[in-house]
Amino acid sequence: MSHRRLQIGAILTFLTVLPALLVGAQQQKFRVMPRDLQVLEGSEALLRCEIYNLAGAVQWTKDGFALGFSQTIPGYPRYSVLGDRAQGVYNLRISNASLEDDAEYQCQVGPAKFNSAIRANAKLIVICKYFPLYFWMLIVSHMFPCKHP
Repeated sequence: MSHRRLQIGAILTFLTVLPALLVGAQQQKFRVMPRDLQVLEGSEALLRCEIYNLAGAVQWTKDGFALGFSQTIPGYPRYSVLGDRAQGVYNLRISNASLEDDAEYQCQVGPAKFNSAIRANAKLIVICKYFPLYFWMLIVSHMFPCKHP
């Protein structure tokens, strides 16, 4: 009789652990990780982030500052998150990129039942479209400094 109880106990333990094993085999992971990007000032930047088996909440950070979990980002009217939770797509779009957008960004996927948090970084470099003009003005000003009487 005790041998039979041991078998039933083992079966119940296995059935209790089985869902965790099955879910654990399908951990959330990046399908498309954000990549470093260079854009010209005034153009649009799109930092991609796509997740397989999405379970946790997704947000972007800028230089370590959390931008939040919604598609519109308060205080950042040129920023928006484009995508679809069902597809695991959370792309960060920055319209009319400016030099203040030049930063380190991170796509963060929070932990969820049987899933660990995952993170991926990307550096956005915004290139000043008037750099050649500024550059030449700087050279000329050093070659022919202004003299005041």
